[in-house]
Amino acid sequence: MKQAIVSGATGFIGSSFIQYLLNQGVQVLALGRKRPEEISEGRWARLRGAQYINLDMGSIESLPLYLSRSKWTIRQGCPFFNLAWGGENRLSDLNVAAQMRNVSHSVSALETASKIGCGRFIQVGTMEEAFTQKYLNLDHHKHTYYNRHVIYSVAKMVARQALEVKASQLGIEFIYVLHSHVMGPDDDKDSFLQVTLLKLIHGDDLIFSTGEQFFDVISLNDCALGYYLICQKGRPGKEYWVGSGDPRRLREYVERMYALYPSGKEMQFGQLQYNDIVLEKDVFSIAELTQDTGYLPKMTYEQTVNELYQYLRSL
Repeated sequence: MKQAIVSGATGFIGSSFIQYLLNQGVQVLALGRKRPEEISEGRWARLRGAQYINLDMGSIESLPLYLSRSKWTIRQGCPFFNLAWGGENRLSDLNVAAQMRNVSHSVSALETASKIGCGRFIQVGTMEEAFTQKYLNLDHHKHTYYNRHVIYSVAKMVARQALEVKASQLGIEFIYVLHSHVMGPDDDKDSFLQVTLLKLIHGDDLIFSTGEQFFDVISLNDCALGYYLICQKGRPGKEYWVGSGDPRRLREYVERMYALYPSGKEMQFGQLQYNDIVLEKDVFSIAELTQDTGYLPKMTYEQTVNELYQYLRSL
């Protein structure tokens, strides 16, 4: 792979994936909705070496015009990797209209990718889809499960279906990617494990649910590795899960984190009610990804936690 187009370039995962590609000698066209002066110093540094275009996904159809004004020429087989997704306030807010706009933008991105000569289109979904698949089949007159990400993940699922149909019509290769929880420096979301690590650093109370549900965690670097291999070796029409290959119960992740950085506070499991779907262990399987691309994660959970710990302590 000589080059790639990546949307969502200024995000937590997007900026690190682009840095990974650049380190592999890949020429990158990075698309983001933020102007350079709005991008944090750390994320802008990771984009250094890529050609950055400030382009909102609502205007993705204008990408050919940008290309005609630049020296960037699409080579045969160039993948379009679509990470762009936004909410009205937060990524997984409950604003239906904002989430549905992402569906339209994703289809427009695929059409644009086909128009400019990209060989394949790779769409990134969310781990929350695994919960939502079960959630949508519930009788909500009987069940009271709640997941604040459900509108976000439903929109992702709708986008997938629309993209599969449109890709078939246009004759462009399409691959769908899901991934486990990604942990690493510079994450601005309030993820459970990052919040827990902050509680250990600050000596806050440690009050949790039973933590019996299965979960999976990968490092930011291993996520980028998985994406890179999918761009290179992923098979058209496939769905791949990028993960650790070793999912554990959520409680174990907390206990292993505490073993690294004990705060002296008692871990109080079972003090909070868990009111969401429980996933089976095999949901997080990376078997097909490993079989087709040779993917194997390189960082342990402990190494990943330590990297995040050092970053949080430096703030």
